[in-house]
Amino acid sequence: MHLDVADFSVSSADVAAGGMSALLGGLTVSLWGESAKEVGRLLCVAPPRVSGRGKPNRGFKAGQQALKDFPQVYERLQRWSERVFGYQWSQAQLLQVMEEVEPMVIEALQWLHIAAVTLVGSYAHLGALLAKSVKDEEKVNALLLGLASGLDTPEARLLQTLAAGASPEDLRESFAHLPLQAEGEMAFVRVGEAPQTFLGALPLPQPSKWDLARAQRRREAAMVTAFAGAGLFVRSGLKKIIALTQAALIMHAQARDALAFVLAATRHWALAAAAEGMSDGRIQQTDEIFMLEIEEIKQMLTGEWHSREHIAPLISGRRSAYHQEAIQQQTVAGPLGVAGEGKQGVLLPLQTPNVTAAPPGYIALARNWTPAWWRVILGAEGLIALDGDLLSWIAAMARAGDLPALVGGSAYDDWASGAVIRLEPDKNRAEKLI
Repeated sequence: MHLDVADFSVSSADVAAGGMSALLGGLTVSLWGESAKEVGRLLCVAPPRVSGRGKPNRGFKAGQQALKDFPQVYERLQRWSERVFGYQWSQAQLLQVMEEVEPMVIEALQWLHIAAVTLVGSYAHLGALLAKSVKDEEKVNALLLGLASGLDTPEARLLQTLAAGASPEDLRESFAHLPLQAEGEMAFVRVGEAPQTFLGALPLPQPSKWDLARAQRRREAAMVTAFAGAGLFVRSGLKKIIALTQAALIMHAQARDALAFVLAATRHWALAAAAEGMSDGRIQQTDEIFMLEIEEIKQMLTGEWHSREHIAPLISGRRSAYHQEAIQQQTVAGPLGVAGEGKQGVLLPLQTPNVTAAPPGYIALARNWTPAWWRVILGAEGLIALDGDLLSWIAAMARAGDLPALVGGSAYDDWASGAVIRLEPDKNRAEKLI
């Protein structure tokens, strides 16, 4: 069984109509045949509606093939990024890379979708299989969280490096391609462009509740527990689906990393194109390049658009639309526990990651978690993301260090700072105590 990359091409119109999580949910049910309700729960959306349902065996075989194929893709996307960063930028090189950008971005996105369907499908199937021998839903959830913790992912290596006291050189060596702000956006500054800004001036939080070694021990203990409660027949299938799920968690994290590599290289090319346009005044500010389409950049680079008059009206109109566009929030069916065990703490709602003072034992609540929030993650007893799902970056970061975390927690948006709460990931909830 083979997953065709072309089948995972998702248009912006599709996303606008149903939301990316809903689309991925539909693809997952169509391939794996798992419960639409459970798939929707993992993606924090309403159960997806599909015309046909797959079967777990079909999803399993497709997932195995994806895991076999992806390492070469990951390596190739990284190599392309490195090649682009190595150019000194003649006009010929600018035009050459311009032809390569769109197919590389599309391929990176398609593999991110394949990895997502593999992860959600295998995670849902693992939960269903565990439920056959572990009748308590909360114990099944706790086992799932344990089995997913402490894996070797790019997120784990990033936070472990930062927790150890990274230098700008460390960041440039391994993490220069990561965005300081939102993932998936080419226009935002990368870590390699401003490592000092990323590191910040505040001292590292000590001690941290994010703990990779503890997370790995929890995963090992969960493996023992899962097999101990299973019969001989179930145990064989359980071993295979646990291995696939854990590999899918790693593949999805690497696919997100691959997209970050490609977007960082694309940004590098776009900034070089902007410099070309600024040399004769066609572009007046570097960030104007991000308001243009690929074909329009080509017209600028080839001289077809030889004056500011061609470009200024486009940039003006699009910049206005860009700033006025409201972000469409998906319908959240959460909250969903994604990592850790029960924890009590003081709620700290945050708008930015710039925390200069925080109560001891705080549980951070925020929206739009990005790598820039790493100090908050290291200092917190637990995390609540108002948005997100099983696939989100903050979920992966919390899983890596077994830090208690909920995503899709929009119901807690009006909770006041300083409230004493209990975070219960295995019960998919937070409770206000005081």
